[in-house]
Amino acid sequence: MRVPQRNPTNAEASPIPVWPAHTDELAAAAVAARRKRQAGFTLIELLIATALGVLVMGALTSVVLTSMQAANTATARVEASSQVRNFQFTAYDDFVLARAPAPSGCGTPSTPCTTQDLVLQGRKVPNQVGGVAAPYTVRYVWDSSRHVVTRYAGTASRVTATNVTAYTWYVDSSGSNPSVVIHVTVTIGSYSDSQSLRFYPRITASPTP
Repeated sequence: MRVPQRNPTNAEASPIPVWPAHTDELAAAAVAARRKRQAGFTLIELLIATALGVLVMGALTSVVLTSMQAANTATARVEASSQVRNFQFTAYDDFVLARAPAPSGCGTPSTPCTTQDLVLQGRKVPNQVGGVAAPYTVRYVWDSSRHVVTRYAGTASRVTATNVTAYTWYVDSSGSNPSVVIHVTVTIGSYSDSQSLRFYPRITASPTP
């Protein structure tokens, strides 16, 4: 009697694959690496990055502050020089028409005047045909509280310089003709411009009584 042969089933025909043991280890290592990449920065890395950021911001702040200070100083220098030049040009026109001042109690190189008015007297010809020279008087007054130098001519007045923190003047009679030396200091912010200006009165004769 022949025993019929049985065909093997699919389960019997296809053996179950067996993975090597180290495959699980590689998968675990890959997962650990992925988690490490997604974990972010450590505390030490954050501290180092913060320190570098503080250093960079400090350097940038120093550059900005230095640039601002240089710009402010340049602006103050221009403004102070402008104030001194405005006073110089205005006073020059008056000295051309006047005699040397005659101060009382001051006005020498050793004892210059400060609060006493600088009075210039002379004669001025009006700008018209056939004009006759008329007496001409101007005063320069320094206000130490307001730090301004004001020019007075009759009833008119005009500020010729501002931010004047120091102001002295005296008559120098050492030469053949007297001259007037005015020392002016203009202070704007932290910048100060000090200059000594010398003026030569053009009228040398004394006024006729």
